Amino acid sequence: MMMSKKKTTATLALSLIHVGVASLHADDAQEQTDENTTTWAISGGDVYQFDSEIDGGGSFTENRLFIGGGITYEFTPSISLDFKIASEIDRYDFKGGGAFAAPAAGDPWDTTMDITMRGLGRWKIDDTWRVFLGGVVSWAAETDAELTDAFTAGGLFGASYTFSEDLTIGLGMQVSTRIEDDLLYIPSPIIDWRITEQLFLSNVRAPVGYPASLGVELIYYLSKEMNVSVGSRYEYRRFRLDESGPNIIHSGVGTNSGFPVWLRYEWRPIPEIRIHLLGGVTLGQKLELDDRNGNQLSKADVDVSPFVGVFLGFEF
Repeated sequence: MMMSKKKTTATLALSLIHVGVASLHADDAQEQTDENTTTWAISGGDVYQFDSEIDGGGSFTENRLFIGGGITYEFTPSISLDFKIASEIDRYDFKGGGAFAAPAAGDPWDTTMDITMRGLGRWKIDDTWRVFLGGVVSWAAETDAELTDAFTAGGLFGASYTFSEDLTIGLGMQVSTRIEDDLLYIPSPIIDWRITEQLFLSNVRAPVGYPASLGVELIYYLSKEMNVSVGSRYEYRRFRLDESGPNIIHSGVGTNSGFPVWLRYEWRPIPEIRIHLLGGVTLGQKLELDDRNGNQLSKADVDVSPFVGVFLGFEF
């Protein structure tokens, strides 16, 4: 079976849309003030997916480490510019062979890394309209692969409209290059809806440091410092492989996609610190292994996979 030639990832491409819309409404969702013209942020986290059975035989575990940092400079209360660098390191452990891993002699890939740098401008036109515009460059590959073969670049833009203090709706879009393929277009709705004083429907209040948040959460605030939520999203990771293993997979392409569903607890011991604990399952997970030209070698579904995670963010 022949596939289109896709030799990079959309993992952090997805994330930058979330970062864009989240920062677009940071003053609403995170209660920032206009007193400071410069804000620094550092965040990170870890998600562990337990042993997951692959259709056709074999299984794998996955550990994802996230870390990022950035700076926001506020020129005026209406115009700001921020820069961010984020990284995701994923450690896979395949076991038991099976049909999916057969072309790679049982070990499709090991440790992958995504690195993304982004610049973003935000403009609060008036009390109702906000827009953002920015650029993104990223790399995604196994740790020993050639990063020059895993480079992409693009831009992101979007706008939102605040109907009332309870409802903001908008749309974001990222356009990115893909090696030996057409441009990648990733739309993202923007919603922040206060249903009641304590209940929100939002996709701009997700865990800090999690760079793949195109989904939506239903959030219940127990207090100003604590909340619980249930949420879901679509995740897509595509990365360049190194030259280990059989020749057929040298410089090939790996893909990991699915729909995680989670429960999350957030605690802010002080306004500058956010701590998140979460657990859930990944539904509809799929793995794909392609050769260096993007031709499919194997593809498999994965059983429902439980995971747990923790995230920590600082803002100063």
